Amino acid sequence: MLNSTVHRINARAEVRVTNELIKEFKGVTGKENLLFRVAKATVDAGDKLVRDTVYPVAPQAVLRDLVAEFKSSGPTYQRTVKATLRSSYTNHYRTGLIKLLSVLEFRSNNTMHRPVLDALELIRRYAGANLRYYPLEDDVPVHRGLSGDWADLMYQTDKAAHRRVVRMVYEICTFQALRDQLRCKEIWVVGADRWRNPAQDLPIDFEQRRIEHYGALRKPLDPTEFIDEMRQEMRAELEALHVALPDCAWLELKERR
Repeated sequence: MLNSTVHRINARAEVRVTNELIKEFKGVTGKENLLFRVAKATVDAGDKLVRDTVYPVAPQAVLRDLVAEFKSSGPTYQRTVKATLRSSYTNHYRTGLIKLLSVLEFRSNNTMHRPVLDALELIRRYAGANLRYYPLEDDVPVHRGLSGDWADLMYQTDKAAHRRVVRMVYEICTFQALRDQLRCKEIWVVGADRWRNPAQDLPIDFEQRRIEHYGALRKPLDPTEFIDEMRQEMRAELEALHVALPDCAWLELKERR
């Protein structure tokens, strides 16, 4: 439930923003050549007005479409999605996720993933607080889910010029990082079945009978040998795909928005 809810928040935010941007989106053909002509006209014009310099080269309507296209595919799109996601989380999904967090116990067998577990503990501690930022005296764990466009939304400067962490945005980033690490079992859930400790996925006598078990799996004991076989298989399959593509008349390759 936790994983599907976190996924649903992001998916619905993307759909909502995409639908809004589609209304104003119109692809602009030959945009590279157009931007070159605009730049050249601007350089050559000196102090002339925009309407006398740029609009003869690129009409205002075309420039408006170009801006809309950039908004629908560039960093503006991702920032808009994240802002919408934050609103949905704060106003609707947060209550349920916090309740789930209160009844689930998370663990990890690798200290490298400890920051996310520490972040969950911080979220639990302030779950019922009415705070925009985490207190300055608290150590806010930094994990890999906080990078990219999220940083622009999560870090703000308060009136005293202190760099603060916005609590709701931090919670969203942590839940998304938790979902990613649960799915590959870097983090696991106490008492769970599918999401259990990955060490329990192996037979109890695995270490004592490693050679026998590897033989049953038809896998080499040497990890380098295993990796080399995997690479050869991937190269062979990609080469087969490369050879087959020209003969697929029904197949069309094109850019995706």
